[in-house]
Amino acid sequence: MIKAVTFFLIFIAVLALFGRLRLPRLLRRSRDRFCPRCGRALDGRRDCACGHRA
Repeated sequence: MIKAVTFFLIFIAVLALFGRLRLPRLLRRSRDRFCPRCGRALDGRRDCACGHRA
């Protein structure tokens, strides 16, 4: 029983490591679609409605 719990915890830790390697790329893509000043979604234009160059 203890071996099964140990292997399960190791498996979950390995999954967490792979998730951390992949997650920064996903966050960077979604963050690039929003204005850094006001937080509004950008619709493909270079400038935001607040006047900040994105």
